[in-house]
Amino acid sequence: MTPLDHAELVRRSIAGFAEMLTIVGRFGEGTDAVIRRPDAIGARIASMGANPWFDAVVVPAGSDPPVDDPLLPYCVWTLAPAIIGRVEVPDIATPCMGLDLERSLPFEFDPVVMVTPTPTEVGLLNDRAYGADPSLELLAADIEDDRIATYGIESEGRLVTVAMTLALGDDLAVHYVATEADHRGQGLATRLLATVIEESRNAGMRSVTLQASPDGLSVYRRMGFQTVGLLRGFIRPTVI
Repeated sequence: MTPLDHAELVRRSIAGFAEMLTIVGRFGEGTDAVIRRPDAIGARIASMGANPWFDAVVVPAGSDPPVDDPLLPYCVWTLAPAIIGRVEVPDIATPCMGLDLERSLPFEFDPVVMVTPTPTEVGLLNDRAYGADPSLELLAADIEDDRIATYGIESEGRLVTVAMTLALGDDLAVHYVATEADHRGQGLATRLLATVIEESRNAGMRSVTLQASPDGLSVYRRMGFQTVGLLRGFIRPTVI
């Protein structure tokens, strides 16, 4: 089988981000929140305030970004270097990463015993781990989509590491990976994702993609993920 090149992996990564935004918007806010345009896919979730991770759209790979439009949400994510009518927030730029499942993981690991947390539990742990006000907890609570799966690790009966995935064709998009503060540094998220990746490979998936946070970037690189693009976040200028 021909290896997936960077262009295809970045396309898959961006598609996974965009589709997860539509799911969170649809179930967290309502069907009217969803935005699907040739140049912008995501959701308008004004209830989250100035939040680039939820009140946002993503420009599909290969599309030109839209000129600013008042109907678009707070943040527009794109590979492009500029958007007319918008200003970049450099601090939130996020690498797109991809793993071709034709390649084996570059390390040995012991698979973990996984549990299946509710979307609410995934949201709660993410909110705690990243110091956010309740946000993902509320948005994720009512998610019901056959393409979504949740995974977790428990320690002494307590959920300590979580992840959510979205299956798009033969790509598995990874989202909302988080570990409780008092369980970090133990490699739990790595082992959880490695177990998920091997299950996905055995199920016939072709790739795993994600967008890396600063804390997760080095972890994903050690797992064999390649950086295939950089998504830049653009917001509407503040009128004073």
